[in-house]
Amino acid sequence: MAKRGRMGADPSAPVRLAGTGAYLPARVLGNAEVAALAGVTDEWIVRRTGIRERRVAADDEGAASMSGHAARAALADAGVRADAVGVIIVATTTPDHLTPPTACELQAALGAWGAACFDVEAGFAGWIYALVLADSLLRAGRGEVALVVGVEKLSTVTDRTDPSTGPLFADGAGAAVLARGAGPRAVRATSWWADGRLADALKRDGGGSLHPFDARVLEERSHLLRMEGTRLFRAAVRTMAQQARAALRAAGLGLDDVGLVVPHQANLRIIEALIREMGLDPARVYVNIDRLGNTGAATVPIALDEALRSGRAADGRPILLVSFGAGATAGAAVLG
Repeated sequence: MAKRGRMGADPSAPVRLAGTGAYLPARVLGNAEVAALAGVTDEWIVRRTGIRERRVAADDEGAASMSGHAARAALADAGVRADAVGVIIVATTTPDHLTPPTACELQAALGAWGAACFDVEAGFAGWIYALVLADSLLRAGRGEVALVVGVEKLSTVTDRTDPSTGPLFADGAGAAVLARGAGPRAVRATSWWADGRLADALKRDGGGSLHPFDARVLEERSHLLRMEGTRLFRAAVRTMAQQARAALRAAGLGLDDVGLVVPHQANLRIIEALIREMGLDPARVYVNIDRLGNTGAATVPIALDEALRSGRAADGRPILLVSFGAGATAGAAVLG
């Protein structure tokens, strides 16, 4: 008989994706407005990024409220009540407050009083990190249901006058419900990675404890995102390919077994380079960056929700998720 975990559950039991949800702000910010601010053209933005428009949250919309919309949709999709959730993990680089955790604010909004709550800040790979943690916690018997959210309000930390970052970033939230027990979309394998030698390639220098927010930070605009895109490009492609292969090996699968690949929507050129690097069929790769821009830690769960609801994974074959972010961080997961 399998050994029982601390919560009275079987740690060897599978964990599955039970439901997904997403939230996108109503405001659409097109390339014409962004191009004028950045001193470039619509054609330049499309050629460099593949983005044609992105969503921007209203002033009164924050990480907690957007998380709430996505979480409620995911819980409804899973047919799970909020009071059944044992763990809430929110991945974000743009919380409403430095403290308390966004996950605690989300718990209060949902009424998920039985849940342990915490945030993960692992760059734009944060949602994959959160998925790895939630899967591990459920397998260890620390609950029956986990809610994993990726959310960003990157419009608040984006310099729209900077051509290298201004056209990229957007807002939104995506969520997934994981549950212990057999069923479709099992979490077959996960992988994660980090290399702090790339930590300064994508960062917000001001506003933290070393350089607290003050008049100088505001004047220098050092609280906004700065990126060395050329330095990160190759690392992102190579590392996502390595993480994808590692997760597939752990799952005992090959690329031909995968029905759909959902990559981080950082830049269309990066996705296209990943397709070449791995020899992927472009028809099996989900892309929405043209419509939604780069929503950071929210890109993978938003794209996963869209793909599932649109029938892109209707054949039941495994789904490969892969992401890369500041830190540098990366990770992958195989579902199904």
